[in-house]
Amino acid sequence: MNMKLHGIFLGLALGAVAPLCAQLVPAPLFNHNLVLQRDRVNAVWGTADAGADVTVAFAGQTVRGKAAADGAWRVNLAPLKADATPRDLTISTSAGDKVVYTNAVVGEVWLCGGQSNMTFAMWPGPAVGQHCGRERNGYYDIMLTDEPDVRGVRMYECWSAEPRAHDRLNWFAFTPGNGGTFSGAAWHYAIRLYRALKIPVGVIECAWGGSCIETWIPPEAYAASKSFKDLATKPIRTQPTEQELANKKKTGRGPSLHQQPRACWNAMVYPLAPYGIKGAIWYQGCTNRGKWKEYYEMLHTLRAGWGARFECPGMPLFICQIAPYGYASEEKDDGGTQIREEMERFALDNAPNVGLAVLSDVGEIDNIHPGDKRTVGTRLAALALNRLYGFKQIKCDAPLLDTAVKSEDGKKVVLTFKNVADWCMNGTYRPRFELAGADGAYVLVDSKVLGRSNKVELTVPAGMDPKKVAYMRKSCVHGFLKNEAGLPLGPFRRDL
Repeated sequence: MNMKLHGIFLGLALGAVAPLCAQLVPAPLFNHNLVLQRDRVNAVWGTADAGADVTVAFAGQTVRGKAAADGAWRVNLAPLKADATPRDLTISTSAGDKVVYTNAVVGEVWLCGGQSNMTFAMWPGPAVGQHCGRERNGYYDIMLTDEPDVRGVRMYECWSAEPRAHDRLNWFAFTPGNGGTFSGAAWHYAIRLYRALKIPVGVIECAWGGSCIETWIPPEAYAASKSFKDLATKPIRTQPTEQELANKKKTGRGPSLHQQPRACWNAMVYPLAPYGIKGAIWYQGCTNRGKWKEYYEMLHTLRAGWGARFECPGMPLFICQIAPYGYASEEKDDGGTQIREEMERFALDNAPNVGLAVLSDVGEIDNIHPGDKRTVGTRLAALALNRLYGFKQIKCDAPLLDTAVKSEDGKKVVLTFKNVADWCMNGTYRPRFELAGADGAYVLVDSKVLGRSNKVELTVPAGMDPKKVAYMRKSCVHGFLKNEAGLPLGPFRRDL
C-alpha cells in the first residue's frame, strides 16, 4: 500500500471528521454505525501530525502506531468474532486529538460494484421513467424491514486523474424507510445473507451508471496483466478534446472523461482500501459489449487488483450475467450474447470463489434496467451462502450444457445438462433452441423438455445435418427454462 498517497488523500478530508484545527483524520469508511469484517485483520488507517503516536481501541483491544513524516499511519486490529453488540471505536493521538465512532459491530462486509444496474435504487423520490428508477418491490421492502444489524454505505460518483480524497461516508441501518436511494441488488443481497447467517452484514455501494470496467481497475493490476500493461500509466485527461466539444454541440452529450482507465478507481475505490471485506459482487458489462473479447481478462485484472488492495487473497467475486435486452435485432448482435458467454467462462474457470448469477429470466426487452433486483440479490446471496458459508443445501448454480449428441437416425439431438434434476418453465414459453448445419445458418427448432431428468430433446429439421446448437443466441430474447430451484438456463453456443 502506498501510504504517502493515503496520507495525501486523508489530509484533504480533514474537515469531514472533526473540528478544522484537529489533525487526526481516519479514512472515510470509519464512522458511526460501521461494520468490521470478522475473522481477519482489520486495518485502521489515516493521517495525523507527523510523528504523533496513534492509539486505536475496540472490543478490548488497544493497538498503537506512529504517524510517518508525511502524517500517514496504520494499525491492525487482530481478528474479531462476529458480534452484534454495539461498541465504540476510539482513535486518539499523543497530540490530544480524539474521535469516537459509536454503534460499531462485527460481521460480514461486501463491496458492491458495477454500473447502473448496481446503482438502481430501492425506492427513491418521484421520477419519470420505467419503474421510475425503483426496485419493483422496493417500497414495501424498505418500509417493512427493521434489521438494524444490516448496514449500508454509499460511495458517490466521482473520478480523478490521480488518487484523491473523499469526504467521510455515512453508514445507515436497514430500518423502516431507510435506504430508498441505496442499491437494490446490494440491499437484497445483504438481507439474504443476514437472515441466513444471523450476524451483522455491511454492504458498500461503489458503482456508477454507464461506467466501463476499465475505469475501476488499479494501476498495478494493469501492470501485472498480460494485455493491458499500457493502461497502468496512460495519462488520464481532465479536459475534453476539440472533437469532443464539437460533438457536444452537435449531440448535446458531453465527453465521459470518467470512463478512462483508472479514473473511478482513483476517486471511488482507492479511498476505501484496505478496509476489511469478505469479497465483492459485480453487476456490469453492458458498456463493454463492444469489447467482449477483452472482458474475460478484464475480469481477471479487476479481481486481482481489488484482492491485492483490500488484502483479500483469492477474493470472492460473484458476478451478474447481464440480462436480456433489445440491444439489437434478431439479425444482428453487438456483443450482448458474447459478453454473457465470457462471464460464464470466467466464473467456471475460477470457481468456487467466483460464481455467476444467471439472469436470463429477469430482463426487460425494452428496458436495460430490469426492475426485479430482489431476484438478482437472492441469486448472488445463494452463491455466497453455498460457496463460502457452508449452506450446501442451497442450490446456487444454473443449468449448464454438458453434452450435445445427435441420435443415430439423425432426427434428434439430445442435450444433457449439469445442475438439473428436473425442469420447470412458464406454461406458454417456447425455449429458444436452434440448430445449424455446415453453412452456419441457425434455425429455430422444436424441443421436448424431458421431465424428471436433465435432458432436452431437439427435433432436427428435414434435410439438415446439424453441426451446431444454440440457446438464446441473441441478446434480445428471454430464457424461462429453469431447474428445480428456479435457476434459469443461460445462453450458449456449442458444436455437436
